[in-house]
Amino acid sequence: MTSLRPVVRSAALAGVLALVAGSAHAEALRGPCRVADAYLGLAGKLDRATANVRQDDELTVLVVGSSSTAGVGATTPEKAYTKRLETELEERLPGVEVEVVARGVGGETALGAEARLDREIAAAKPDLVVWQIGTNDAARRIDLATFQQVTERGLARIARAGVDVALLDPQYVPQDEAAYGPYLGALEALAAKTGAPVVHRYAAMRALAKSGATDMLSADRLHMNDIGHACVGAFLAETLGRKLAPTPAVADVAKRT
Repeated sequence: MTSLRPVVRSAALAGVLALVAGSAHAEALRGPCRVADAYLGLAGKLDRATANVRQDDELTVLVVGSSSTAGVGATTPEKAYTKRLETELEERLPGVEVEVVARGVGGETALGAEARLDREIAAAKPDLVVWQIGTNDAARRIDLATFQQVTERGLARIARAGVDVALLDPQYVPQDEAAYGPYLGALEALAAKTGAPVVHRYAAMRALAKSGATDMLSADRLHMNDIGHACVGAFLAETLGRKLAPTPAVADVAKRT
C-alpha cells in the first residue's frame, strides 16, 4: 500500500486538515485520507490527559471497542487503526512515548463494552480512554433510549476512574446510512451533557466516500479495509493531537475556518 504518512509543510492549508507537529508548522493528510478540517474538530475537554502530556513523557491510550478496534479488516495486525494511531500520535507529541492498548471485541454493543470498562481501565491504567461506540448498536437497532442510558453509565464509570474519555463514533456503512442518524445524535447529546469529546469518524468517512476519493471498506462492505484503518488512525491521531498539544499554527487555522 502506498505510504499515507503526512509530510511537513507550512501552515497554509487551504481548507484541508491541519496536523499537529509540535512546531510552528502544520501538516496535511495526503492522498485518500485528506478531509476537510470541519470534520475533525474536537469539542469538550481532555484536561487530565492534556496536563499529563505537558508534565510527563508518557501517554497511555486505552481504546475500547468492537471489531474495528480488534483489527478486523486489516490484512495484518500492524495495519490496524490503533497501531496507526500509536505511531502518528507519537509523531504529533514530540518527546512523549505513546502506548495504545487496543481492547476490541467483535460484534460488541455499548452494553458489552460498558460491562468491562472497569476491568480494562484497571488493567491498562490509561491516561485517556477512546471508546469506539455505536456501529453495532445501530446495525442491530438497539433501543435508542437504552443505548443512551448505557453510554452515559459507561462515561460515568470512566469519570469515576479519574480518566479522560473521547468517544469515537460509528464508521460509515453506505448501505445502511439511514440507521445511524439517531445514534450519532445521541452521542452528540451526551457529549454536550458530559463534556466528553466526540471524534467524528462517521462524517469523515462519509465525506471521503461521497467524494469518491477512496474505498475504505472491505469486500463484506461492513468492516474497514487497510486504507480505512490507515485513514481512521491518522485522523484520530490528528484530532487527539490538536486537543492534547495545540500549536499556534493550528489555532490560527481554526480562526480562519
